[in-house]
Amino acid sequence: MKPLLNNCKIVIIGLCAVILAACSGNSEIPDTTNWELADFQFINQENEQVGLEDLKGEITVANLIFTNCTTVCSPMTANMARLQRMAEEEKLDVQFLSFSVDPEVDNPEVLKEFGGNFQADFTNWNFLTGYSQKEIEKFGQENFKTIVAKPKNGGEVVHGTSFYLIDQEGTIIKNYNGLDVPYEEILEHIEILQQQQ
Repeated sequence: MKPLLNNCKIVIIGLCAVILAACSGNSEIPDTTNWELADFQFINQENEQVGLEDLKGEITVANLIFTNCTTVCSPMTANMARLQRMAEEEKLDVQFLSFSVDPEVDNPEVLKEFGGNFQADFTNWNFLTGYSQKEIEKFGQENFKTIVAKPKNGGEVVHGTSFYLIDQEGTIIKNYNGLDVPYEEILEHIEILQQQQ
């Protein structure tokens, strides 16, 4: 009789866990991070102010790049441009953000030229700068939980290569590989967030 009671307890505990998971936010998106994005006010490729308040009510995909990068940034930006086109084809309302991790080099004009090289649609894709190197290093670590570091010897900036999905409240919901991009998964998660509005 005792083994049967123990099995019943296990089933009940399992059912409770499923019910609790279903009641939590974004339960349809697995392995959510739920990192709060700190308030910010930076400038974009048009020299216009863009801040956290501009993201509220919008779904956003963000990444970290810099224009002088000779390795991962061009492929990541090409991947983001592809994701932007796919989202448009699916009629998904989503914003895109690329934070420069080399702000002393990447002024608005440089960022605009860089984005243009990848046919970025600037109507819903902002390339951000207008902060110090120290600020973006702290911002990357505290918000995106990734390293941002410019070597003192003049080497290239070290930074993460993830894409980050940010919900309508300004919460970083999930991160994805920005080089081997799971496009369909990201689009599916954007759609889930849209349906939760």
